[in-house]
This record gives sequence, C-alpha cells and structure tokens, in this order.
Amino acid sequence: MTVPTLPAILLRKLCLLTAVVNMAGNVIIVFFHRPIYTWLGVPLPVDMYHFLLESVLSFTIGVAALLVFLHPDRAIGLLKICIIGKGAYAVVTFTFFAVGRLHWFPLLYAAWDAVFVLIFFLYWIQLESSDLLQLEHQTMAGLKRPNSNRALIIGFSLTGNGAKAIECLTEGLRTGGYEVDTISPTPYDKIYRFPMSFIEFVKIILRAFVRAPTRIQPVETPNDDYDLVIVESPTWLLGMAAPVEAVLQDPSNRRLFCGRDAAALVVCRGAYQRTRAMIVRHLERCGANVVAARSWTHQGFEPRRLMSLWFYLIFRRAGVPPLLAEPRYGLSDKSLSEIKIYGQSLARRTRSRLDWTLINPEES
Repeated sequence: MTVPTLPAILLRKLCLLTAVVNMAGNVIIVFFHRPIYTWLGVPLPVDMYHFLLESVLSFTIGVAALLVFLHPDRAIGLLKICIIGKGAYAVVTFTFFAVGRLHWFPLLYAAWDAVFVLIFFLYWIQLESSDLLQLEHQTMAGLKRPNSNRALIIGFSLTGNGAKAIECLTEGLRTGGYEVDTISPTPYDKIYRFPMSFIEFVKIILRAFVRAPTRIQPVETPNDDYDLVIVESPTWLLGMAAPVEAVLQDPSNRRLFCGRDAAALVVCRGAYQRTRAMIVRHLERCGANVVAARSWTHQGFEPRRLMSLWFYLIFRRAGVPPLLAEPRYGLSDKSLSEIKIYGQSLARRTRSRLDWTLINPEES
C-alpha cells in the first residue's frame, strides 16, 4: 500500500503535547512524589539531589519541545537536542531496569521518551526536507531538452519483492511509450543474496546499522542516451540498501544521473522516509533533476507485518506460521497496480524545467 504520511501540523501538535507533559508532569512529581509513589508502591527517592536534577533536565527538554512548537522555522537544532535528551534517558532507564536496579515505574517515562524520539526524528525530516512531501504526491516538471524516451532503472532486490515492483514500474513506463533498461548492482561481498544463512543475515543487519559501505562491480549500461533514471531501493533498518547506495556514492557513476530527470522508488516494510530522503539527496548531489520519489509498504499491519518479514527470511516462504505471518509476503496487488501507474506518470511528465547544466557547464 502507499505510505501514509504524518502531516507536519500533527507532528507539531505532538511536540506541544510532550512539552506540556514534561513540564507539568515534572512539577507535579517534584511536589507530590511522596503520595504518588506511596499509592503506586514505588520506592521513594534515596538521593533527592539526583531526583531533582533528573526532574530539572526533563523539564528543560519540555521547554525545548515547547520552543519547537512555537518556532518550527528555527527548530532543527532544538529537535536534535530533544532527540539526544529523550533517547539518552530511555536507553539509561531501560539498561538499569534490565540489570535489576530500577523499579518498573520509570519505564513509563522511558517508553514515552522512546516514542517521541521517533516523532522528533520524523518532524526533523519534514522540516528539513519539505520538498520530499511534494515529490511523494506529485510528479514534477522534467527538464526541457530532447527526449530519447529511454529509461534506466537501477535497483536491488534480495527476496524478490523489489523485483516485482521494478517489473510493474517497467510495464507502466512502456505503456507510456518508453524503452526500459534495468540493471542491478553486483556486490563483491557474497552475503548479499537470498536465501541466506543466519550469520549472513546478522552481518547484513550489523552493516546496515553502522551504514558500512560495500564494494560493487563497475556499473555498465546498455545505452547512454537515457532521459530518465529511476533508483529503486528497499529499506534496510533505517536506510537504503548498501549495494544501491554504492552506485550513488561512486563518483564515476555521476554520468548516469547528471543533467537527466530522475526518480526514486522505495519498497519497504514500513520505515521509508530516511531511505527516500537518502536517494533524493544522492541524486541531487549527482546533478539530477528529481521529479518524483514514491514509497510503498508491505501489506498488513504491525506487528504482524514485521513478523511476516522475519518468518519469510527464516522459512523462505510466505504464510508460515499461519497465525503470525501474513498469507502473502510483500506488496499487495493494489500496490503493484499503483506502481504501474507511477511508471505511466513518469513517462508522461511535463518538460518545462530549464537545465542549468546546459547554460553553466562548469556546474555539471
């Protein structure tokens, strides 16, 4: 299904919510912690200075969240502070609880803060990359230059889910009168394959977590007269697939994108925003004119959708076990149809944007 995007106004109001909760909640806890803790059976603070310091710091994060709500145009720095503050508190709290040195009650604060780390992160992306929302919902004007009606799709698929999306995208482009070439980067590292062993899976996860780059074989294309290049990538943890990123990071591949219209296609379980942003920014740095960036998620809802992915990687087939996994892995028929329409819209985009690299060749 196409991804629902949280509107910026909702994220802003959530900042106000946590500001009120942090400020008012800490004032109440400081002055009335004794009856509240006694009623809940929570041990009273042993070190009052530490207790007050923790409350003041949490209150300060609430003030920062309030300033984010009041001045979103100047909120990026404050959002980073809020993410670090709430994230650090959540990690420390969960750690001390895990080793048995903390009562369960502070876990409520930690869970709240962990949720708002994600909310602040999403709001940060929207404030810093408002153009991504426009690229998600409409196809922008292409470059006003001779058209070859030839497109290149660069994508990588481990389990075949992305491959199905590329097939539908290709069908849509051809319906719109395009000839299409498709290439998939070939990593030198043999862990990027499916089916994979458990050790290989762990290696991929760890490398994705630290954003470790990978080496790929030189990219060769059947033609060089493309007027449209589409980059497809799944989401690995919270970023794009390493083999696809390797294509965009290699300076020698800039020739594939510079002075051409480009688009992004993200296929994922649910986390798509950072992957989409990474592709778009890479394309822009390569000199491409980005006309669209769309995302589609696996069918189903959490947590069953997440379990379906894990079970598919373990059992190598969909619907197992029946009660925990979706009967079908990956994109729905509706999503595949929408991707075909996406291809048609790219093929029929308007051509009215001036190509500055033709006027200023030194910028290319």
